[in-house]
Amino acid sequence: MSDLFDKYKESIVLSYQYAFRLLLHLKNVISASQQVAAEDELMKEVYRDSIVKKYEILEDQLWKLLSKIFKASGLELHSPRACYRQAFKEGWIENIDIWNDILSSRNAMAHVYNEEDYEQIKQKIVDQYVQQIEALLQNIKEEVIDRDTWN
Repeated sequence: MSDLFDKYKESIVLSYQYAFRLLLHLKNVISASQQVAAEDELMKEVYRDSIVKKYEILEDQLWKLLSKIFKASGLELHSPRACYRQAFKEGWIENIDIWNDILSSRNAMAHVYNEEDYEQIKQKIVDQYVQQIEALLQNIKEEVIDRDTWN
């Protein structure tokens, strides 16, 4: 199994680093959005759209990172739901219901046609999803990236 990990090591590490940078960018945009004056509706909308778009890219990168990790251990998982379920089985995710909601919100974004729904998804990203993603990336770092078998 170590040979498989060695084969995918560079790709996994690079994908992890990219996902981590995306998370930092998302957190920076969220922080900056909280500094916008209440009456500046245009800037609030720009930040909201940026938060949602950065989240979409991060979520896509995250499940693909998981897919690479599981492929390196011999599992072929080709969907976000399967990757999140396996991460839950591995103990990297504590609450699978939140991850199902993360996936549902991500999929719903293509079909949101009103401001209230869009704002609701943005608020879930800020209030819940960022923390869950950060915890998952920390677990991946500890369990995969920093493992002795990688050295």
